[in-house]
Amino acid sequence: MLTEIDFSSQQEHLKNVSRTFALTIPMLPEALVDYISNAYLLCRIADTVEDDPKAAVDKKISWLKSFSLFCKEGFNDEMELLKLHKQAVDLVRDGAVDKEFDLISDMPAVVKRTLTYPVKIKNILSRGVSILSLGMSRSLEGTEIKDLNDVDHYCYYVAGVVGELLAALFYEHNHDIDRKELMALSVSFGEGLQLTNILKDRLVDKDRDACFLPIAKDGSNAADVTREYISICQGHLDDALSFILMIPTKESGIRLFCLLNIAMATATLKLLSEADVAEDRNVKISRRTVKILYILSKMVVKNNILTRMFFSYISRGVKRVKRDPHELRSRVSCWERLPF
Repeated sequence: MLTEIDFSSQQEHLKNVSRTFALTIPMLPEALVDYISNAYLLCRIADTVEDDPKAAVDKKISWLKSFSLFCKEGFNDEMELLKLHKQAVDLVRDGAVDKEFDLISDMPAVVKRTLTYPVKIKNILSRGVSILSLGMSRSLEGTEIKDLNDVDHYCYYVAGVVGELLAALFYEHNHDIDRKELMALSVSFGEGLQLTNILKDRLVDKDRDACFLPIAKDGSNAADVTREYISICQGHLDDALSFILMIPTKESGIRLFCLLNIAMATATLKLLSEADVAEDRNVKISRRTVKILYILSKMVVKNNILTRMFFSYISRGVKRVKRDPHELRSRVSCWERLPF
């Protein structure tokens, strides 16, 4: 009989595999800390397999598709869980860092904790992690990023769906939230955070022959493409602010969790907008900046006017392109129509 991981061990895994989310998730209401920590670890298990540098690509694709189906069906098949666990351990044994391998080793216990949650919560995690895992398998199959539509679909599968998962959990926590409108903004919220990471890591990705932005073929150069996507990304982070302002001010923990994440992304994007985008590899906000952003976020988060002013201040000078978040979600989302 498999046993679940306890809360403290779950949070220790979170701290070991994500500095950022280990900082921001504890700001949430207590129940959401548990659910979202668990959801993050499930996603990180899939991500560890996808990113393993030594495992065969075809085996990673097969595992991710099987894990996606296992999640879609509610995490209930214990024999399938044991099989997936053994395969994952074998796949990442030689390539994963110690902390990631520890998480893979604890995979059955993490899933067993998921099964203890209320049905609505379990179903949200089931849907979100299954879509994300399938999207990772498709990415490994070699989808070429040719244009903005391809960027949107890639960002949806690895981050937009996480925005949907969070929006669904926030609504279950507080039914005063406008679920329809929050879900409409959720994909743009996720894409803003993912595009920030893509832009920050673009030169490192290039060194390993990976590219998540369209390659310039119209006479523009890579620096021009980067600047274009900085503006697109800022537009998505503006939508992320709208997402936060839809959450009741009394839910200061949820708002602070979201606000600090987009504040760090916005500060990173501002540094990028001021850097030599063709050469500068060290665009990263400092720990001191993170501390200042946390203090300021906490000061303003309960007031919509102050929150807007704070966001306007940290994003000043960054060009933005406004897109329609409703159109984006209707085009890329699989939340209401699982793709298998």
